[in-house]
Amino acid sequence: MKVLVTGAGGNLGRVLAPALAENGHEPVLMDYRPIDTRYPFIQGDVTKKADVLEATQGVDAIVHAAAFHGIHLAKHPRDDYWNLNVSGTYNVYEAARENGVKKVLLCSTMGVYGKSIAASENSFAIVTEDLPLIPGDIYGQSKKMCEDLARFYSDHDNIQTIAYRLGMFVPENFIRYGFRLLKGGVDDRDVAQAFLLGLANHSITFEPFNIMAEVPFSKDEFPQWKQEPKALWERTFPGLSELVEARGENPDELAKMWGYVYWSIDKAKQRLGYEPKYNFPQFYEALKQNNESHYPYADLPWWGV
Repeated sequence: MKVLVTGAGGNLGRVLAPALAENGHEPVLMDYRPIDTRYPFIQGDVTKKADVLEATQGVDAIVHAAAFHGIHLAKHPRDDYWNLNVSGTYNVYEAARENGVKKVLLCSTMGVYGKSIAASENSFAIVTEDLPLIPGDIYGQSKKMCEDLARFYSDHDNIQTIAYRLGMFVPENFIRYGFRLLKGGVDDRDVAQAFLLGLANHSITFEPFNIMAEVPFSKDEFPQWKQEPKALWERTFPGLSELVEARGENPDELAKMWGYVYWSIDKAKQRLGYEPKYNFPQFYEALKQNNESHYPYADLPWWGV
């Protein structure tokens, strides 16, 4: 398939473009800024409908990744989130409709859940796609609106959309990258896998999916994860605290970061065939061997966040 990737200068484009090519697809990259790439590239802005109409001519599918994210909240006003995230997504779907593109893979976010994942002091939230969407900031709200647009175009224009509620995969240091895999993080190579599965799927009309790493603890163990996290991980991953301290990180601080939430990927496994390969056990083995080749950002430079 000929696949247009918007916002291709970001972290998703860095890993998805070669994955598309390696799997027999033709990636066409679009970004508002020039990027140095061996793949066909179109410089364009999704907030300009004419740019998107031109870029989507002759493509079979669109991966829509262009957006401001949670990490940009401190520097960008709400207007920017409306213009890029919401209006830009509207332009993508209108261009798809006008040019006969029948598949859009939409980058959404774990942030659409917002307040619905809040839990009391002695409990934890289990996050499935059935939870209500109660965004806690303009980023989450903008992505909820993108999903609403996607559902509308699926219902009215037969544009198939898979909405990926992506976990955290922006660049991070090796230790924090690993611990994020316990708490809603995901390796970007597994993100690429999920998008390839979406391209191959022709039965889903519109559905959202959580895309995260596989939690290495059962739901029965999760209460201990909140009360005695170090005891739990030392039983499952012996010597982990010592390995972390040797890297200059504080295990107690890492245990508290990003909250205590059980991110379910059961739906993605069942409906998409998603099977993340780069989970916390793989990070643990790499950490024991002092081998960062498993780390997805070890070979940067990359194109940007």
